[in-house]
Amino acid sequence: MCTSHFQAIAFLIFVVLTSSMEPVWSQNDQCDGGAIKSHEAYLYGRFETRMQSTQGSGIVSSFFLYNWDINCNWPSEVNEIDIEMTGNLDNSVQFTTHHPNLTSVTQILPTPFNPHTTMVDYAIEWEPTTVRWFINGELSLSFTHEYLVQLVHPMRIFMNLWAVENINWTGVWDPTAMPGTSKYDYVRYYEYTPGSGNAGTANNFTLAWDDPFDTLDASRWDQSEDGQVGPLCTFRAQNVEVVDGELHLNITSYTTDQPTRPVHFGVDASSLTLTPTDVVYLNGGFNSWCGNCTAMEDDDGDGIWTVTLDLPLGQHEYQFAVNGWGGLIAQPILGASCDYNPCDEWTNYGISVDEEFSSIYTPLYCWNSCATCGELDDGGDCPADLDNDLYVGVNDVLTLLSEFGCTSNCTTDLTGDDIVSIVDVLEVLSAFGHPCP
Repeated sequence: MCTSHFQAIAFLIFVVLTSSMEPVWSQNDQCDGGAIKSHEAYLYGRFETRMQSTQGSGIVSSFFLYNWDINCNWPSEVNEIDIEMTGNLDNSVQFTTHHPNLTSVTQILPTPFNPHTTMVDYAIEWEPTTVRWFINGELSLSFTHEYLVQLVHPMRIFMNLWAVENINWTGVWDPTAMPGTSKYDYVRYYEYTPGSGNAGTANNFTLAWDDPFDTLDASRWDQSEDGQVGPLCTFRAQNVEVVDGELHLNITSYTTDQPTRPVHFGVDASSLTLTPTDVVYLNGGFNSWCGNCTAMEDDDGDGIWTVTLDLPLGQHEYQFAVNGWGGLIAQPILGASCDYNPCDEWTNYGISVDEEFSSIYTPLYCWNSCATCGELDDGGDCPADLDNDLYVGVNDVLTLLSEFGCTSNCTTDLTGDDIVSIVDVLEVLSAFGHPCP
């Protein structure tokens, strides 16, 4: 999730210690939040925004950098630099650095203004041994502590609006504060160019891009559903919008009335010896992993079983089972290329249901394998988007190169010639830098 892992763990400790206190909130059914992150990650630089945060006890607004591409290396590769405003405090801003293995340094600065009622210019300067924060063009805080040398991983730019009940940090969660909106007028990124720049401290930075939020640039920003944040909120794509030249992140009351998309599932079970009474079932969180609730069909007897479900936006994991959980199961090997969350203990396929698509097709996996046995769709969506973030970028290139030369069970064979070769690399590069349709 997009908030700091350190704060999330601290909150869980808080919950355990105060579990007998009221109120007790149900899991992620108190609010819908908004979140956005850059597709690209940046190593060092100056990061600017002009924003107004949201007032209300328990609410957190933010502009921060985070090593999202940490894979399974949490907490040993945690890197994060924060600007945060908590809605229970009217005249302060919080600056934090988070480092590997859950160390962090935080300072809350009093301000002569209320960040929840006025637009304010903020900036982060990140250099190899120094982090600086600026408010309205003036240096407000500089860190040079010993942990900064551990901030060595490229980080993406994030903006979040969410809620948490943490008495000592955000105060008592007040649902009556909703709806609320955090507003961002622009975001600018400057490359770290010591000795040759023209901006920032000692002219060590050079402007790389300026986004005034005239529109939401899908080639730069990812507003896909990123799931639950803390114990109260769920991030929703519809809570991210551009209004009159401003990016708005909204926090609203939780609703089950969410947009859906048709998702076409399929699996090739032709390698199995099935009887006429055998049925392949689809199982996932969307049907509570019930075993035999969602029957698939193989009307033409070719061994390819399919079913289409309308699912809400977000991440969905699944497996296949013959005749329910008592029969044969199709699932990835732990840590395999198609293990949707290789950092946990579960072995599930997965699919991201994103707002930008009118319908979604899952890969047509061969039974109990990461290898694909053809395609369910016509191939017209975005085959070069290997990480399913609706954008063809660096991660897709790296994913393909990790299988370069593969000749068996290849998941990145875009051309279908049974080898991951330079032809597949050129296929990705031809779409590089473009959002998916």
